[in-house]
Amino acid sequence: MSSIDSSFEPVVAHPQSSFSSTRIPPPMRLPAGDGWALFLDLDGTLCDYRDDPADVALTPLLRSVLSLLATRLNGAVCVLSGRSAADLDRILGTLKLPRIAEHGGAGASLHDERYLAQLLEIEAALGTLSAGNPGTWVERKPSSCVLHYRHAPERAESLRSALLPLLPRYDRLRLLDGVYVFEFAARDRDKGTALFGQMQLPPFAGRQPVVVGDDVTDEDAFVSAIALGGFGIGVGTRTSLAAKFHLDDYAAVSAWLAGLAGGEHAAA
Repeated sequence: MSSIDSSFEPVVAHPQSSFSSTRIPPPMRLPAGDGWALFLDLDGTLCDYRDDPADVALTPLLRSVLSLLATRLNGAVCVLSGRSAADLDRILGTLKLPRIAEHGGAGASLHDERYLAQLLEIEAALGTLSAGNPGTWVERKPSSCVLHYRHAPERAESLRSALLPLLPRYDRLRLLDGVYVFEFAARDRDKGTALFGQMQLPPFAGRQPVVVGDDVTDEDAFVSAIALGGFGIGVGTRTSLAAKFHLDDYAAVSAWLAGLAGGEHAAA
């Protein structure tokens, strides 16, 4: 494998990493006043992972909980996901929640011809790689491209070794190494920059950002939340570098959100 310039170093997370060292449960009540602004990942956080990502759906109970929370927080509940905007619209449906797609990179390819050209080249390269690796498949989003290997987890290291040498060729792209996916996305956009932008807008402005997520792409949002006086909640078995609190899985997230939606405010 050719050497890689450090400026092209990918974000790395291993799906089977050890249990998080942070096992502290999050606060169980909303603070009084304007309080929190919630930023919620979707896959692995609000919903369990599925073999076919198209099968992911919110339960009726969770829909009701999210709607109640949005009311209690005056609309300051945002779904911050790697999904495409079309996928988020399909899954969230009529829920009146702000939604940020593609890890904050949605629209990156619309006004940058060089970025679009690099993305098209990566899509072709991933297609070739996938053709030689049964159990993998390529998903093209409007502004990113993903190689899924959930059905071939044993191929993780060989796929990673094949992809890393591509990075120095593409100055507009970064490689996200997530839960059974390798995703090429916009280099200068992530969940952290997306959170920061959303926090400048009403009803989020002036609140304390709280991010809940399970994957490596959520680390950027955890860091931005901390910088703005908030915190992160890591979900699942992956070791989080920045999350202050922890929930075991998507079911624990649902129970926690239900408690916030139905509980009293914490003392000021």
